[in-house]
Amino acid sequence: MHKLNVRQICFWLAAVLPVSRLIVYPATLSFRAGNDLLWPALWNLIAEGTVLLLLLLLARRTRRTFFGLLRERAGEAAARMTALLLALFFALAAVLPLLEQRGFVLQILYENVPSFLSFAPLFALLLFAGAQSLRALGRTMDIALPIFALCFMILLLLALPDADFSALLPVFGRGMGEQARTALFSLPWYTGAPCMLCFVGNFEYKEGCAKKVLLAYAIGAAATLSFLAVFYAVFADISFLQHNALAQISKYATALTPLGRIDLLFVIGLTLVLVISVCVPVRLCVHCLGEAFGGPRALHAAIVSILLLGVTVLLNPAFREAQTFLSERMWPVFALFGYGLPLLAALFLREKKAHRSHGIEGKTPRKDLSAADRTRAPSPETGRTLRAEN
Repeated sequence: MHKLNVRQICFWLAAVLPVSRLIVYPATLSFRAGNDLLWPALWNLIAEGTVLLLLLLLARRTRRTFFGLLRERAGEAAARMTALLLALFFALAAVLPLLEQRGFVLQILYENVPSFLSFAPLFALLLFAGAQSLRALGRTMDIALPIFALCFMILLLLALPDADFSALLPVFGRGMGEQARTALFSLPWYTGAPCMLCFVGNFEYKEGCAKKVLLAYAIGAAATLSFLAVFYAVFADISFLQHNALAQISKYATALTPLGRIDLLFVIGLTLVLVISVCVPVRLCVHCLGEAFGGPRALHAAIVSILLLGVTVLLNPAFREAQTFLSERMWPVFALFGYGLPLLAALFLREKKAHRSHGIEGKTPRKDLSAADRTRAPSPETGRTLRAEN
């Protein structure tokens, strides 16, 4: 398998993952937490960053994938069942972004053709992305970073003149209990850790890799918090009504009034990054189906794309109900796969360390030896032959 590059994972964390939280998520935070919207987001970002650190430790300790570890420790049946459950989770995690993007395109980009015809090509793209290798998906991250950096910064700069940051005061006005509840209900927007769990073993860990990945995540977290702060500073008490925050944040830029809303040019640029962001859970869903059942990747991609198309059409007139159900009823599922599975991976790491400390696997696995070391190091069979000859 062609492995991902660490650079591509960094770009995904710094650019693609934050954009997926800039459509409905800010208005949802404003509705539940008011001017304290930064604190639930900060808690979720810290929790997700901690889990990512744990997974990077796992990647440093082993070159195996998560499913490879499962097969080794728990058997083939457990690995296949876990892969199937993860596939279902990634399909569930893709529903809310798809519904968000559908509404975003129809309302902001002024599409006047039937919604199904205007949005159906996205599922053809998802089918194509699902049939590609993980490395091909990683190459899209190289494209996403410069688009994100340019468009995101310009939109924030256009919004800053209209921002009044005193709207964020007083701090903790809603109480810690409401903020904790808001953080739990926000878990459907924090699916980076399960994605990273599938990336473990599919990229080559090198010295200093953890610092680069965590720095990239910190940049993405800072971008998210900056956007939320400017968003509430612009709209204050009516921020919960701005459901397409990405396109609303700069609409009051007076410098652009004679020219029209040319800020939409940069919104369209970020829309391309949004498409890439929804391709990630779809591609990982296909990956997990392959681990569970085997078979051609294109077949799994077709099944996932058709399933998501049907769910999107079914929930088309009920976006608010779907969002409420996923956030208020399904947050334990997102907590389980976002935090439970990484802790399970940590148990495998602990067991592997215990084996190494007792000398069962040795200090250096044979597959980690270089070609020269393998030439110098005799195999166990060679050692037994030499002792027999002596």
